[in-house]
Amino acid sequence: MKNFSNKKILICSYYFPPTKTVATVRIYNFHLEAQKYFASVFGLTTSNRQLFPKDDFPLDDSAIANTTEVWTYDLRTFLSEKDSGSASINEGIKKNRLVQFISKLAYSFPFNLVLADGGITFILGGFFKGKKMIQDNEIEVIFSSFKPYSNHLICYLLKRWNPKLIWIADFRDLHVDEIRGNVYFPKLQHWFNRTVLKKANAVTTVSQGLTKNLQAYHSKIFVLRNAIVSTNGQVESTDHFKKFSISYTGSIYANLRSAELLFKALANLISKEKIDKEKIQLNYAGKEEAIWMQWVNNFNLQEINVIHGNVSMQEAKMIQQKSHLNLLLSWASEGQQGILTAKFYEYLAAQNPILLIIKGSKDFEFEKIFDDLQAGLVAYDNADFQKEVEDFILKYYLEWLEKGTITHSIKSEELRKYRWDDQMRQFLNYLGKQV
Repeated sequence: MKNFSNKKILICSYYFPPTKTVATVRIYNFHLEAQKYFASVFGLTTSNRQLFPKDDFPLDDSAIANTTEVWTYDLRTFLSEKDSGSASINEGIKKNRLVQFISKLAYSFPFNLVLADGGITFILGGFFKGKKMIQDNEIEVIFSSFKPYSNHLICYLLKRWNPKLIWIADFRDLHVDEIRGNVYFPKLQHWFNRTVLKKANAVTTVSQGLTKNLQAYHSKIFVLRNAIVSTNGQVESTDHFKKFSISYTGSIYANLRSAELLFKALANLISKEKIDKEKIQLNYAGKEEAIWMQWVNNFNLQEINVIHGNVSMQEAKMIQQKSHLNLLLSWASEGQQGILTAKFYEYLAAQNPILLIIKGSKDFEFEKIFDDLQAGLVAYDNADFQKEVEDFILKYYLEWLEKGTITHSIKSEELRKYRWDDQMRQFLNYLGKQV
């Protein structure tokens, strides 16, 4: 592996610790791992993080000192000021047709230069501040992660200014998402991506499924999974909830994900008296309580439901560890698979069985990972899988009734491949061969 220990890296990200959002988790973990391999790690982020709610993302004093904020005034600034510092827009606002139109426009070039998170103030301010940081600190490597696209545009400008920089362009999500239909003028957006990314030395993404879509823009793509935190290789000893508990923590994304299959299965098991409703508990922790409660009410499961609210990352992880089963929701299509959310890796760290319900087409990558790890059950959002889901729940419920606990099913030796330290080591070995 090429030695990067004498090189310094600049991470450019609109979402940056301690901002409370799922986007920050990947940046934070990459930052921690980069400290092990680079001489110094610098950060470039938005002044809006002062407005956003904060979570526990501990960084040492040097990391804090090496982070520079760029003054930003964008739509997120405006909405955050009106919404008591929320980093995200609630589902009620998202359903508004005007908001949906503006959101789709904001994803689309050239409107993303102005309307998307960061906007022109962050892009230009980030370029000039980034340029100074690179000159003052002799930085040789730059890293940016979509979304928002403003992160990539800052590094694109920096790379044009200094072609010797090594630029890593990261994608947590796809810019042009065929399932969401999230942009106008898709052909123009593809051209835009090819134009920008041809300057990058390497493109990283979270799954093999997304790699297939990104290959249209760049030939050098590496799967750098979200992974589990290296220190979480072994699950902490935690007492489980007193009742048999199934939990979901995080965002739901209406119309993309659905938990109805789980609710149907539970309602059926309870009605047939295979499960005692006095001994089972459904947990939800997140900001989309209204959507969750729709499912609860539709299947008359109010008596077993517990709402934890929008908790911190550490509290969410504690719920995952105390649960007997964790519910994971995703989506897929024939042309787009591999939506491996960061939440999946939190669930792996908890090492309790996972019930994954995918809305849409089969996802062979997710199925293979579950099979390799023995992580749980992959089901699809249709009636054909209801019996499988019922059998899966009943298996662990009966074990819990008999033993007072359940067997951890995830294979620990396979889990090592999904740790950040292993992922980072492989990536830097790959990058060293490219530059």
